[in-house]
Amino acid sequence: MKPIYVTKSFLPPLEEFIDKIRSSWDNHLLTNDGPLFQEFEEDLRKFTNIQNLVGLGNGTLALQIAIRALNIAGEVITTPFTHVATSSSLIWENCKPVYVDIDPETLNINVNKIEEKITQKTTAILAVHVYSNPCDVEAIEKIAMKHNLNVIYDGAHAFGVNYKGKSIFSYGDISMTSFNATKAMHTVEGGVLFVHSIEMEDAIRRLAYFGLDKSKTIIQTYGTNAKLIEFCAAMGIINLKYFPASLLHRKKMYELYVDILKTNSNISFQKINEEINYSYMPVILSSKQYKNNLVEVLSNKKIFPREYFSPSLETVFSDKIECSISFDISNRILCLPMSDYLTSDEVIRICEIINNA
Repeated sequence: MKPIYVTKSFLPPLEEFIDKIRSSWDNHLLTNDGPLFQEFEEDLRKFTNIQNLVGLGNGTLALQIAIRALNIAGEVITTPFTHVATSSSLIWENCKPVYVDIDPETLNINVNKIEEKITQKTTAILAVHVYSNPCDVEAIEKIAMKHNLNVIYDGAHAFGVNYKGKSIFSYGDISMTSFNATKAMHTVEGGVLFVHSIEMEDAIRRLAYFGLDKSKTIIQTYGTNAKLIEFCAAMGIINLKYFPASLLHRKKMYELYVDILKTNSNISFQKINEEINYSYMPVILSSKQYKNNLVEVLSNKKIFPREYFSPSLETVFSDKIECSISFDISNRILCLPMSDYLTSDEVIRICEIINNA
């Protein structure tokens, strides 16, 4: 049997992609705010109903630029249960991540523990919609307003998710998403920042383009190269058309997993706040030993899940364990295969192996 990996990047019909980039051979415009880039941004505005946004080269650069655009410094409240890029972006921008433990059910930052970590040095909250599961945005906003803090949301996983009738990217001072090839919606590599004003949008564009304005005049002495190139924009334009069908397929596979595994006493599932995009299939296992055994059994059958997120980032960026729930969950979490190409028969086979392990 062919191996089944934790994910398999979606690719549209090759002919469709070639046809889309054919114009680049005619106009020789490959980057720098090209026509495909502009078309993709407009498609994103229509899809999310958010007018102010900027397409960027990847999600990590997007986070770094968001931190810089808001002039965030000092201590930033964040979660240890996320990809390393969340914390490393803070470190890159000379900020100190201050970790708050997670909710054991939603796996998002525990809003009831945020205020006890706020000090005079705290300037912002960087929260993550883990596996696309929306944070308690109302509670975070209330805390941020009380303490005069900026809020950035790392929505790397959360494209297409709505919360209370509007895009999850409508919340916070800035929201980010990633279009890395492993995501449910991708541009091969890319990211987006969603903001609330044209002034902030323009500031982000300058930061992402060497500190230049639209006329390519140097107007500030700091900036980087975070442009989304035309070929990536073309992939995004096409993949966005397929995303609704992708979402439906992933939802079907997710629900099949849950239906078969729900009677397994060694497995529990993330509690969902309203809506997700089924980009991942996380399961919380009864013990680290059981997880390790399951990984070995599945690997022997050429099925390759991922221990994601692990380790808990406080063990990487600090010298002591203060977030016991994140530490515990990170030792018991496993993401099972999920992709547009996963079949019902494959899900059934994976579940049978797990239930018989």
